[in-house]
Amino acid sequence: MDLTTPCEQDLTQWIGDHPQDLPSSLIKHIGDDCAVFDPRSLSKLAVTADMLLEDVHFRRRWVSPYFLGRKSLLVNLSDLAAVGAQPYACLLALALPGDLTESYFNSFMKGFLEEGARWGAPLIGGDLSRSASIFVSVTAWGSFQTGRPLWRSEAQDGDILVLIGEVGLSRLGLEILRREDFSELWKIDSEDSLADWAGDDFRNRCLIAHLLPQSLVHVGTWLCENRVVNAMIDVSDGLGSDLLQIARQSQLAAEIEVDQLPLPDRKIGEIDPLEAALNGGEDYALLFATSEKQLDRLNSEYRTDFPPYRVIGRLYSGEPGLFLKRGKKRERYEPKGFDHFSSC
Repeated sequence: MDLTTPCEQDLTQWIGDHPQDLPSSLIKHIGDDCAVFDPRSLSKLAVTADMLLEDVHFRRRWVSPYFLGRKSLLVNLSDLAAVGAQPYACLLALALPGDLTESYFNSFMKGFLEEGARWGAPLIGGDLSRSASIFVSVTAWGSFQTGRPLWRSEAQDGDILVLIGEVGLSRLGLEILRREDFSELWKIDSEDSLADWAGDDFRNRCLIAHLLPQSLVHVGTWLCENRVVNAMIDVSDGLGSDLLQIARQSQLAAEIEVDQLPLPDRKIGEIDPLEAALNGGEDYALLFATSEKQLDRLNSEYRTDFPPYRVIGRLYSGEPGLFLKRGKKRERYEPKGFDHFSSC
């Protein structure tokens, strides 16, 4: 069976037949030309879009459709977390090759809708098409009930750099996929089965970080509402590159204390833990700048059910750039994080 068996209306109906918890301000969703909502109950709206392209962001043989569906939404929600927005709803544009089975579509959508339900981001519309390779584009909205959006550009001289989440594991997970036998990996659609395939806890953590990235939506919202952050970004292109974004947009120099970084336990292949942490990308951790006073509040008020945070450096007046500090030695560092157009 292939995707020529069901028509586009059948696939759309499949989505519509799965109930979702929809926001009260939504007037119309799947089934018409547009989704319509009344924004008057929302103080501000944030919107973000991300694509996942086969053979650019993933290999079909490395990831099950269920995991891919989950990740497709999670990477968008990370952008909402970075500005402190609470998820509201999302759109999905999905194009699949005609030789994929209908069960591939169903499994992808199952994963996507489950994450939408988990984080309060129901699917309210989108588009379906056929293509030569898998194409996923998600647009997600978020809202701000209290607090104000967090920008990359509002860090202050003397701010402390704080990291929440793991960095480097996703790059090592990618290296595992590149180096080893993955003939059965695309069939794995449970985290327990993935752990069995991985063989040990460290390898499993690396694979989970790459295939099913963490969501820090609730953390980002809490940081925004409690006003303990001056500037924030999610770590998607590599810790070094993303910190440099804050430094440049805030017109400050940034310094990382290497000894304070939560590095992976060991290397995979030739990928060094520090290299993976600084340049690996797809970590979806939260990196933010906070004042001494704000850090005091964070120390006393941060929720115990959130992932731990770690102070990793500082921002200060000077030409925008990134520096690494190892003991008393300090040197400028040029990040080599992910860039879609790096060959240009």
